[in-house]
Formats: sequence, structure tokens, C-alpha cells
Amino acid sequence: MKDWLIAENIITIAALITAVTVLIVATLKSSRFIKRIVHFFDDYFGEEERPGQPARPGFSERLGKIESCLEKVDSRFKTVELKIESIEKELQPNSGTSLRDAINRIEQRVEKLESRGE
Repeated sequence: MKDWLIAENIITIAALITAVTVLIVATLKSSRFIKRIVHFFDDYFGEEERPGQPARPGFSERLGKIESCLEKVDSRFKTVELKIESIEKELQPNSGTSLRDAINRIEQRVEKLESRGE
């Protein structure tokens, strides 16, 4: 009977050691996952300034800055578009007021002068 109690105690101790080992390993593995989740939320919500570390803006604030920059780029793009349209108008002949018409008139005069000189 004593042999049976000794074996039972050994099995119980081995089971406890196994259970503790499994809990330690699971805690270590899950702590890495939890750290990643915490880092994600820190990045998403931002962090306030603390000693030795500047404040980091959250996702909403960074997205707002991007949208503001895009509005400026869009405004500049529209200005460039308007300038290109006005340049294109000058390069198309119309009723005589465009740059293209002026070049055509100069070309005709040069051709007349060349034909007289020959």
C-alpha cells in the first residue's frame, strides 16, 4: 500500500509540474501577443508626452493631417490645371488673338520677306 501512495504522490507531483510548466509557457506566449495588442492601441490612440519621449499623435490626428495636406495638394493641382488650360488656349488658333495666331502671322510675314528677297 505504501508503494501505491508513493507512486500516486509522484504522479501528482509530475502532473503539478507539468501544469505549472504549461501555465508558464502559455503566459509567456500570450504576453507577447498582449504586448502586440497594447502596442497597436498605443499607436492607434497615440501617446502623451512623458519624460524622455515626445508625444505621438494617434490615428485620427495623423489622418486629419494627411487630409489637410491632400486638400492643399488638390488646391495646387486645380491652380496648375487652370494655368495649363490657359496655355493650351494660347496654343490653339482662334480669331486672331491667340499666341498661335501671332506666330502664324509672323511666319507668313517671314515667308513674304523671303520670297521678295529671292
